[in-house]
Amino acid sequence: MSENREAPRAGITLTAADMRHLNPRLATERATLYATVLTQACVAGEITTNRRLYNFIGQSAEETGGFTGLVESTNYKDPVRLDSLFKNVHGLDHAKRLIAEGPAAIANTIYAGKLGNGDPASGDGFRFRGRGFLQITGRDNYRKIGALTGMNLEENPDQLGEPEPAAQAAGLFWKLRGINTPADADDVAAVTKLVNGGACLGLPQRRAWHDKAKDIWP
Repeated sequence: MSENREAPRAGITLTAADMRHLNPRLATERATLYATVLTQACVAGEITTNRRLYNFIGQSAEETGGFTGLVESTNYKDPVRLDSLFKNVHGLDHAKRLIAEGPAAIANTIYAGKLGNGDPASGDGFRFRGRGFLQITGRDNYRKIGALTGMNLEENPDQLGEPEPAAQAAGLFWKLRGINTPADADDVAAVTKLVNGGACLGLPQRRAWHDKAKDIWP
């Protein structure tokens, strides 16, 4: 066995105590529910080693704000940040107009023409904004994951904001994207690119969550 390979574990089981160790602010009820569904996600995603688990939990924690929300907020307030983050925003005046129009206008603009979405007027950007433990985004990804899970996510995208479907989708997305390969090498940057895209937003925070997971599941 090579130095970078780990033997699979018999089974990964997360507990409410684990989730509250990750984020002490989580209510016990939510921690219990998330522990259950994320254990199921590990099965769906073939997350069978510690390294895979550290990376999956690290990415999920960053994408959900420490497991506090499963639906992306596009309620930006800072026009400088909005303009700097998204190519579809063209300058500060444009950013200010979008902020004045609200989260739906922001999402419909920043995700327009990407990932199978239509133009801003289509409403696809807001309809297919990030949801779930890995914040799956875009009409194409909703369609692909929906086909794998048997859920019609194009017609009912809100399902992806519910814990059980979100966890199932996260595991299958992880497997579909081949994320276990860089996870096996413990390459957090490469994992982040497959989850978040080339910008690798929040990479230091993802590393921090990964390292915290490492302390919980040694």
